[in-house]
Amino acid sequence: MRRITPFLALLCVLCALGGCASMPHSGSVREAAKGGTKDQGPEQQVRVFAVPPKPGEQPYGMVAGFLEAVTSDEPDYTTARAYLTPEARAKWVPTREIVVLNTIAKIELVAGADERTYRAEVSGTRVGTVDSRNAYQPEQQVGAPYLATFQLHLGTDNQWRIADLPDGLILSNAEFHRIYRSVNTYWFATSMPLGQDVLVPDPVYLRSRVGLTSALVRQLMNGPTDWLRPVVETAFPAGTEPADRVVSIEDNRTARVQLNRQARLAQGKGCERMAAQLLFTLRQVSGVDSVSITGGGTPMCLLSDDDAAHYDPARAAKTPGPTGYFIAKGGMVNVVPGANGNPPALPGPFGDGTYKVDQIAVSRDQFRRRIAGIDTGGRKLWVGDVDGHGEAQEWLNTAPGSLSSPTWDGRGVLWALDRTRNAEQVLALYEDERRQITKVAVDVEGIPAARITDLRLSSDGVRAALVLNTGQVLVGRVERRVSNGVAAITIAAPRSVLPSLVEVKAISWNGADRLVVLGKEGQGALQPQIVDIDGGISISVASVNGMLHIAAPDGADQPLLADSGEQNIYQLSQGNNWTKVHSGTYPVYPG
Repeated sequence: MRRITPFLALLCVLCALGGCASMPHSGSVREAAKGGTKDQGPEQQVRVFAVPPKPGEQPYGMVAGFLEAVTSDEPDYTTARAYLTPEARAKWVPTREIVVLNTIAKIELVAGADERTYRAEVSGTRVGTVDSRNAYQPEQQVGAPYLATFQLHLGTDNQWRIADLPDGLILSNAEFHRIYRSVNTYWFATSMPLGQDVLVPDPVYLRSRVGLTSALVRQLMNGPTDWLRPVVETAFPAGTEPADRVVSIEDNRTARVQLNRQARLAQGKGCERMAAQLLFTLRQVSGVDSVSITGGGTPMCLLSDDDAAHYDPARAAKTPGPTGYFIAKGGMVNVVPGANGNPPALPGPFGDGTYKVDQIAVSRDQFRRRIAGIDTGGRKLWVGDVDGHGEAQEWLNTAPGSLSSPTWDGRGVLWALDRTRNAEQVLALYEDERRQITKVAVDVEGIPAARITDLRLSSDGVRAALVLNTGQVLVGRVERRVSNGVAAITIAAPRSVLPSLVEVKAISWNGADRLVVLGKEGQGALQPQIVDIDGGISISVASVNGMLHIAAPDGADQPLLADSGEQNIYQLSQGNNWTKVHSGTYPVYPG
């Protein structure tokens, strides 16, 4: 659950805008950017009021005043509309999109055909766009120019007004992050095994001081963003809408959500699933521990944090036992030690030297945790139980030096890259009840497999993070289908997360909604960054000389891990400092 102090929330925004190089705590980094509490500090309570146009305001002042007025906390932009002619007021749709510029827009006036008209050109460098579904997309071209045209007209009352303008808002990056807040709505992953429902976060940007709690409920009623929609589903019956008074927060930290009669079509387990979506969505901003649903005035169900724990996308990270692993001298797998402890070798063939490996991945299974290892020759992929029981099984055998990037999703599917020359492919492998291995060649939409250098799957199995040989980090959605008993998997609609990077060494999922990326921009040094999966917010973390790999947990309680060219394992400690814990390479958390 994301609960932070107002100071830390403000610090994270400043980091996102100013390229912060450090954070005050390692364990709090991933909590910070989207956290929030019911009791917010004074800096979050400050409201911004719009200023209406002055009598006799000239064309430049009209455009500048309008661009300033849309940054206010007015829910319906009443004052901003006062800068428009009646016809423009009727046509302008402020929610169509948000253009985010790196700085405040530049305004240039161009004389019109006569003395009663002017054209204003509003320009800047675009860094991102928010669509009508409130989804953010970073600009793919670094330094992309933006130009919009405003037409101004001098009315019969001798007052200038804006007669024509583009739909949507134009905001600087600083204004955007002051006005809007990155929050997640939650949806159920499709095609999950029976009894393994898991929620998937869908990041959106909503106005932080204009009914945020109610806006989140309405966002849920309207469905997921267009990009995520093909791989998730909702528990809310069609036609479900909020009632007049949407949400009330009670003293016992229960959110009472009032919906219309259509909600009553979801009874029993269906109501619980609706409540789970609401609970995970609302607790980001309102500090609630439980959700109660009323449908058409009739109480339906109540769900608490504890009762909803099995829907948590980070549930595997909360399984008791060791969670961090690395490869020690001789290609043997060890467990990351606790404070002042020596790293124990993993029991069984991966820890006793029977199988010597140089890349590993540990599954996210709660009840049967497995380890996959690629041999030092990059040819064989072995899989066995983490506890050492039973024999390890060879899942793959291909050309020498071809295999890399093993990674497990949360569905028990093992993924890897096969870089056999002229036959490169992304592979998904899983075991059936008879212990037979099915291998699926995964199609990556629009990208040849030869360009992919690294791969990591999210805990819900719905999203895949890819690294390309051009230094790009992409996130694609994972679409699964079965036709005539044959499974097919596609990584669809891959989109760039950090377009400014020119080189990427390593990536890791940090929970269900963030990545940790080790990369560099331009001629700069390699720098770890924690980035939201929509690319909206990134925070820099301290680096280690010669850093090669980085690993992040699905949960919030474990530190980041890294290794270096000197074959040392480090963990990120309090104060944003890296501390050596042992000699070794290739640290991983389950995933």
